[in-house]
Amino acid sequence: MIVDTKAKIVENRFISGKTWIMKLEAPQITKNSKPAQFVMIKPTLENYYDPLLRRAFAVADVEDENIVVYYDIHGRGTYYLSTLKTGDSVDVLGPLGNNLFPENYDKYIIVGGGIGFAGLSLLMKRLREKGKGFVSLYGARSKDELSMIDWIKENNFDVIFYTDDGSFGKRGLITQDLESLIRENLNSALAVCGPTPMMRAVSKIAKSLNIPCYLSLETKMACGIGICIGCVVKDVQSDNYVRVCYEGPVFEASQIEL
Repeated sequence: MIVDTKAKIVENRFISGKTWIMKLEAPQITKNSKPAQFVMIKPTLENYYDPLLRRAFAVADVEDENIVVYYDIHGRGTYYLSTLKTGDSVDVLGPLGNNLFPENYDKYIIVGGGIGFAGLSLLMKRLREKGKGFVSLYGARSKDELSMIDWIKENNFDVIFYTDDGSFGKRGLITQDLESLIRENLNSALAVCGPTPMMRAVSKIAKSLNIPCYLSLETKMACGIGICIGCVVKDVQSDNYVRVCYEGPVFEASQIEL
């Protein structure tokens, strides 16, 4: 059930690079949120409408009655979010998204790039609860952009880290060991979220090895509920366009054109 609610800010702080974490008291959203779903947050307080539109953020975690989101500061909307204080309230619409990661495979390979890892973290918790096996990869340009390191440690997950500059984990691209990992984990499915070039590269490897690959897409959204038709991607199977917010956000890699 989708709700539009005023959520009190429990925490809003800088982590590293350009990334912040925000925790919001939103029990109606928390109890309904599933992996890959997202929320639309109004970036300014009540009676302020510049910028006008809400911003979309993945539900990275749920903690009791709080939802957790991670956000990078890119423009005015996310900048204004960073100025809000504990105790302030913001308008939150969610949980949103209809097509989610399938959970019927025995094993998974999780591939997250940069802030995109926040679109996979709740899935990792769900898979562990279900006793499913998975291998997790997390890559970014540098350590500063691996914003969920503390969350990973707090939740005791084993993750293979990659940085382009070698400042943390393995030096190089997140895809460099992917083919061998797939061969070591046959009958797995890929769950992917991150920058488009990374998802294209992962999709190409998945296709060459004939392994299911599910992409959680990140895109700018105006409404989040399928009305504005502003977040479409090409569906190559139907030769039409589908909405990331409504028919997605998760698509099988062979279905869409990135």
